[in-house]
Amino acid sequence: MATDVTERTLTEAELRAAKKSAEAASESKSTFLATMSHEIRTPMNGILGMTELVLDTDLTTEQREHLGLVRQSAESLLSIINDILDFSKIEAGKLDLESIPFDLPEVLSETMKPLSFRSQQKGLALNYEIQPNVPKALLGDSGRIRQVLINLVGNSIKFTEAGKILITVEDQSSDRATARLHIAVKDTGVGIPEEEQGKIFEAFSQADGSMARKYGGTGLGLTICVRLVELMGGHI
Repeated sequence: MATDVTERTLTEAELRAAKKSAEAASESKSTFLATMSHEIRTPMNGILGMTELVLDTDLTTEQREHLGLVRQSAESLLSIINDILDFSKIEAGKLDLESIPFDLPEVLSETMKPLSFRSQQKGLALNYEIQPNVPKALLGDSGRIRQVLINLVGNSIKFTEAGKILITVEDQSSDRATARLHIAVKDTGVGIPEEEQGKIFEAFSQADGSMARKYGGTGLGLTICVRLVELMGGHI
């Protein structure tokens, strides 16, 4: 009996040690990725900046086309780097949210401007509605709210070939001390089968592998949205 207890104690100790080692390795990986992503992002911004400067000079049609492809590739790579950086910070528990005053209608208006351009290119109508009960002045991290919206609306634009996209905002608070916003993004796109809806929120996952080949993307966008919304005390 004493031997059984000893063996069990050793096994539990080994499991604790393995768990501790795995957690340390995970934190080390996340810290490494966050650091490397930052180091890569700086020169990528330099490449984009210099490309823009050259595009403002006199160029042949062929040169302008080639540099346009360089800019497009650099922007795509920078988007991937930003996703990896955010995901690594979240995994390492090093992503801090701001709590500053902001004007919600102003944030939505500014967020929709570049997205409106993209939707118009595809012939899609993009509108947003803020219900009267939503307070204008709020306290929180407007930059992260904008990031979530850009990701969700960007997905709608990507997967909607015709029709419209509508963003609605309403306040579901039970008291006036705290605003609990319900933000919905609705579109007339392809939709997601019910059995796949949970999968799309997992890291590096997409509902359909062929979509990744056609549209690209890291599969991190919605995972980051989930984590950001949870950090703000909500759910998605």
